[in-house]
Amino acid sequence: MQLRSLALAALLATSFAAQADTVALWDYNPTPTTTKHTVSANGASFATLGVTTTFAGGSAYQGAAAGQALNTTGYAAQGAGDLTRGVQFMVDTSGYTDLVLTFSQRNSNTASAWTMLQYTVDGSTWLNATTFQMPSASATTFVNGLTFDFSGVELANNNADFGFRFVATFAPGTSAYAPTAAGQTYATTGTIRYDNVLLSGTAIPDVPVDPLPVPEPQTYALMLAGLATVGLLARRRRVG
Repeated sequence: MQLRSLALAALLATSFAAQADTVALWDYNPTPTTTKHTVSANGASFATLGVTTTFAGGSAYQGAAAGQALNTTGYAAQGAGDLTRGVQFMVDTSGYTDLVLTFSQRNSNTASAWTMLQYTVDGSTWLNATTFQMPSASATTFVNGLTFDFSGVELANNNADFGFRFVATFAPGTSAYAPTAAGQTYATTGTIRYDNVLLSGTAIPDVPVDPLPVPEPQTYALMLAGLATVGLLARRRRVG
């Protein structure tokens, strides 16, 4: 019986975990193509950080039509501007928890191979989450399904000031950008494309507020009897 209960609990937990909701999505496919989010539960915004953007061919991830992707260029000079150039996404996560970010990325040969994912929980202070290194092959095809799990960042949950951004960064342990393709030279004109930028999460269930209980008729009778007794005793004291 205990094993059956545990198995049922595990099945329910698995089913619940699989039901992730879209908190915000940028797939860049509306007509006309725009940097505005395609889907957002509460509100979301996009900003550039020192780069310029255009639109280029997108990713056909998970069988979806390729559509368009956001193409960025105009990165900092070699050895300068570490963590200053890229794109930024602000997402109101109110009502959601267990956030997970997934996206697709494609670099040109001369773009910075390394990108830092940063996040904020107060709308202004940015913290480093992780780095992504794009392989040489990303010059010809998207790297799909790139993921970062924010479920361990408690303050990211249910937060109107949450945001994340991708910024070019120096190769680890150096003070210089490394080109995506071996044998190439980093250039400010290198391009980085982003597509299918999806923040998903689990909706926080509404907890119903129980109304105040209505006393049963027997309870009313007991209350009235008690009040009558108190009144009788008080009257006797006054008469005595």
